[in-house]
Amino acid sequence: MGEAKRNSEKLNRFYASMTEEEKIIYSVTQKLIDKFIKPAGLHGACYRTSILLNRILAKEYGIASTVVLGWINDGDDIFISHAWLEINDKKIDLMAERPLVTENRRGPTIILDHVFKGTSNLTYSYHLNKTREALEKDEEMIAVDAYYRKSLAVKDVEHARILRAIKSEDAMDAFLDECANEGQDGFTYSQILKVLSK
Repeated sequence: MGEAKRNSEKLNRFYASMTEEEKIIYSVTQKLIDKFIKPAGLHGACYRTSILLNRILAKEYGIASTVVLGWINDGDDIFISHAWLEINDKKIDLMAERPLVTENRRGPTIILDHVFKGTSNLTYSYHLNKTREALEKDEEMIAVDAYYRKSLAVKDVEHARILRAIKSEDAMDAFLDECANEGQDGFTYSQILKVLSK
């Protein structure tokens, strides 16, 4: 049996195991990827896409989810600030496969805990807090690498901003408006809904 056939059968089993609500979630994530994320060329937009998916599911379908802010790691003790969505303890991560800077270090897309390997070439672990080793690595790199020091400072500010943004529905809505304005891409919540409905 070829790999394509095995993957197809695995996907069919995954889909057959879904609840009706999960089928809606899966459909929405596929539309978001195919009609917005890929055409817009989004990379490194884990905060935006996680919050966006949360708001679409809540506002348009009445489905509750949680935006989780933490870190991902590929085994080198350098932790990267990251956001993903959780629904009934199942993970959705649409951006690990689409990093901003290190495009040669891609994790898989994850939908309801199902791993879509896609173009990924590594696996990430997910963390709510940095480990002692990660904190020590930060200190080590800060001492010798000015670029790392500056990048970490920027990411720490972003992380704190998202922590505030996910505190309430109003704050998440405001963050999405800020993304459209700051990125100057015009993709407000309502505009994205129009794109998804086509």
